[in-house]
Amino acid sequence: MKIVPHLIFVTITLFVISAKKLHAQKAGNEIFKETCSACHTVGKGKLIGPDLANVHNHLTLDYFTKFVKSSQSVIKSGDKYADSIFNAYGKMAMPDHPQLSEEQIKSIYDYLKEASGGGAEEAIPEEELLPGDIERGRALFVGNLRFTNSGASCNSCHNVNIAGLITGGALAKDLTQSVTRLTETGVAGVIKGLPYPQMKETYAMHPITPQEVADLTTFLVYVDEKSAIKTGNYTGNYMLLGGGGGIVFLLSLYSFFWFKRKRQAVNKSVFSRQIKSA
Repeated sequence: MKIVPHLIFVTITLFVISAKKLHAQKAGNEIFKETCSACHTVGKGKLIGPDLANVHNHLTLDYFTKFVKSSQSVIKSGDKYADSIFNAYGKMAMPDHPQLSEEQIKSIYDYLKEASGGGAEEAIPEEELLPGDIERGRALFVGNLRFTNSGASCNSCHNVNIAGLITGGALAKDLTQSVTRLTETGVAGVIKGLPYPQMKETYAMHPITPQEVADLTTFLVYVDEKSAIKTGNYTGNYMLLGGGGGIVFLLSLYSFFWFKRKRQAVNKSVFSRQIKSA
């Protein structure tokens, strides 16, 4: 007769443990989507940062926590692994996340472990990017077209080097070759996910719509392609011509003074003054 209460107790205990695990896993999924998914995927390949599938196999929870809290602190400590990741991904500094508690970071770690193994909680699906328009993207970037939710124009802080476009701000990174550095998907992820504190603060109350994300991304792809063509066709030629012209100029200048010197003695002027004074 005493077996029944024990069975009830065990059942309730298992239910509570399972509920806690499911809650933690869900929390990790939500935090990952909000904080990490703009730069990382789980099993879908690299984005701005590395794919985090199976990250638990080569990073301990303690190391993962330190890196999420402040990746630059880990890099500056001389950690070779952290430095190699930093260099491998174009030296794009991962934003610090001091606002995340150790428990929240652990929930992300647990979610990544579950998602990597194909558990009940599947990896966040990748959203398909809408078709974008270059001219709308250009107008949004420079502020000739207002964002739907009245956000600041991109060139308030960023610049792109392309003919016919006014120079933008220098408060943030130049975006001329952002697609080369981050890939098209990565650029779209940054615009959509706002992983950097200043971006998040600027657009938190003025979210960018999916169509505007697509338009800006398409424009930046166009800028990247144009800059690559320009660099490939002209920069090397300009450097070669400039160097050759400089050499010719210096040789001509040297020959002029050398020829003049050889036509008369070095101290002729001194000798002439002495003759006159005699």
